[in-house]
Parts: sequence; structure tokens; C-alpha cells
Amino acid sequence: MAEWFESWFDSEEYLKVYKHRDENEARLFVNSIISVINIKSKSKILDLACGAGRHSIEFAKKGFPVTAVDLSKNLLKNAKINAQNANVNINFMQADLRNFYINEKFDLVLNLFTSFGYFETDEDNFKVFQIAYNYLHENGFFVFDYFNKKHVENNLIPSTNFKINDTEIIQKRYIKNGRVIKDITIKKNGYEKHFNESVKIYSLKKIKSELVVNKFKIKNIFGSFDKAEYDENLSDRIIIIAQK
Repeated sequence: MAEWFESWFDSEEYLKVYKHRDENEARLFVNSIISVINIKSKSKILDLACGAGRHSIEFAKKGFPVTAVDLSKNLLKNAKINAQNANVNINFMQADLRNFYINEKFDLVLNLFTSFGYFETDEDNFKVFQIAYNYLHENGFFVFDYFNKKHVENNLIPSTNFKINDTEIIQKRYIKNGRVIKDITIKKNGYEKHFNESVKIYSLKKIKSELVVNKFKIKNIFGSFDKAEYDENLSDRIIIIAQK
């Protein structure tokens, strides 16, 4: 049986639900990352769970060689089209992060837009930290972007309903067994499709602990894409810049 992210991310509807996540947001975040890390030109970048390629493309536009990895054939197909439209070359790879391998080292590794916590076990989830460390050059950087636990718990919207042309998208959200669950119903032309998301909720304390266990040095913690100071109660993101 396929895991939830395999069927959901490979559906045509996924990108409709997250249509509001656009290039301007990605550009802001990429510029913020570069301003903090100040990586050298031509530094090699690895984007783990790249999705439709928003962040990879922004880095590639700035002349960085980018390798971008994702499990979803659908998202990689869209990422390749987006990269072609942006006139940039990116090395796209299809792989499950749990068994991803490449004979190469990088100066910057990314795991962005809560592309984390999808798996059932902590061991599998935190394996991405080990992978990031192993593929970094000495003194290389790892940027990790995840939702803020307390903000999710205090601000979860139980349900939303909106239309995009002839497609109705109904989302119901709740927290169960330490995971934030989203049940998604797509209605179009009298037919219904059902998907779900299930993401493990980790505290900043746990994330920091696992980074240290994996030998990272934590350099910065921000609470938003524009480098706002992290606030446990108010920040919607946990953005960590760590160094090997």
C-alpha cells in the first residue's frame, strides 16, 4: 500500500491546493538564506525534497549548480518544466530520502517547506539530518525549514473550503497522536477524490537535539522567511541554519 505522500504528491490536485506558495515567497527565502550564509559563487547546492522546484530554481538563477531530489514523479515533471521556463539547468533526481545516494559533496543542503516528519518513525524522519551531514563538505551549511509546533497547535484551522475554477477543495485538519492530519476532498464534475496528509509534530528542543546528535553546529534560528526573530508563541516557522 502506498504511503500518503506518494499518492497525494503525485496527484494533479496537489499543486492546486498549494497554489498560494509562489515564486515570490521562494525568492524572498532564498535571498534571506544567501544574506545569512554568504556562500561563494558556484557553491554546489543539494535540495532534499524539492517539490516543484521553487527554491532550486531561484538558486540556479543566481548561478549556483543545483541537484534537486524528490520522490514524486508528478512534482519532478512540473519542476523540470518550471526550470526550462526559467532557462536554468538543474540536476533533478527521483529518490526516497531514506535510501537516497549520490557520489558527490555539497556546500549547502536544503530541506524546506516542511518536507519533513512524513514518515512513521523518528528514526526515518531524522535520517534526513544524517543525510545532510554526510553530503556536506566540511564547514558546509544545512538549512532546515519546518512549522512551529506551538503555532500549529494554537492556530490550527479546523476546516476550509474553496473553489478553483470548476474544482472544489475541502480540507479538514486536526491533531492526533502527535501528528497534524489533513483530510482533503476534491470535488469536480460530480466526482470526488480523497487524500490525506499526516506530519509528525516536533518541538524545537527535539529538532535541536537531533541536529547536535548528528554533529551539526546550530548557527541561526529564525521564525519566518524574512529572518524575523524566532518566537515560540508567535512564529509560524522554525528555520534553522546549521553548519558541519
